[in-house]
Amino acid sequence: MKKKMMFLALALAATAASLTAPRAIAGTYGCPICTTYSDGSQCCVSCICNGTGQIVACTDHYCPPEGGEN
Repeated sequence: MKKKMMFLALALAATAASLTAPRAIAGTYGCPICTTYSDGSQCCVSCICNGTGQIVACTDHYCPPEGGEN
């Protein structure tokens, strides 16, 4: 019984350590930012995100506000 409890404690400790370790995710991917207007039309800006989902860069294209530019 002691061996089973020791194994269980070790397994739980290993699981907890793996969940708190930082994850290294390499690569980038396209992550457009889209605005949907009340008439159903959409305007999207092309962006690139890193492996953790943070925006790295976007094009200089922009979406005008609803109802036109002010």
